[in-house]
Amino acid sequence: MSVKKGDFILINYTLSIKDEGKIIDTNMEEEARKNNLYDEKREYKPMLVVIGRKWVIEGLEEQLIGMSEGEEKIIEVSPEKAFGVRDPNKIKVVPARDLSSKGIIPRKNMEVEINGKRATVISVGGGRVVLDFNHPLAGKTLVYKVSLIKILDDIKDKIKMLVLRWMPKISEEDIRVNVRAERVDINLSEKVLSISNIGMFIRGIIRDIRTLLPEIKRVRFLFTFKLGEVKKSSLQKQP
Repeated sequence: MSVKKGDFILINYTLSIKDEGKIIDTNMEEEARKNNLYDEKREYKPMLVVIGRKWVIEGLEEQLIGMSEGEEKIIEVSPEKAFGVRDPNKIKVVPARDLSSKGIIPRKNMEVEINGKRATVISVGGGRVVLDFNHPLAGKTLVYKVSLIKILDDIKDKIKMLVLRWMPKISEEDIRVNVRAERVDINLSEKVLSISNIGMFIRGIIRDIRTLLPEIKRVRFLFTFKLGEVKKSSLQKQP
């Protein structure tokens, strides 16, 4: 069985820039540690991709189609199908005071946010700051080393992975899914209540299910709590 449009798949990857050779991103913990990329705040797990939804760049998604489970592939992606070519019109000069008024002390190669847009500081001097609003990888040819871990067939597995997409800090063991005709029950452990903005994530899961699994008409979330025994002494009346 090979990947086609609409499939839910799990992949592992490493990303490098052609001609530089250095790995700049990966979803595998061992590779991250080996290349000094490890981030303790990040969860290193296989990445969910739904083909056709543009969750990854165009050139990568195109090359995932046709792969088989267990297959490993080197995928080269041109700038046009990655983060675009560099646009000189996206390089702007602004007064340094525009940044200092926002509490930003600009330094070369620093990333800043101006009016909701990300930019990289190219240079600072003479009371002026040169900002590059191009994506940091614009103009770069990217090289992905991809392993296709699994093509998901079971609707329960698809729903579990959608939950983990929004709540990566929990594990599959914290999720139980039951599907009855057009209804799905998603039973979550008490761990999820420690997640900030839980309501926003639940709405995201519902939106994904509505869009990607239209056969599901109702979603119910259940929460399981393990209650310890109450000590007898605590039940005794206080004098």
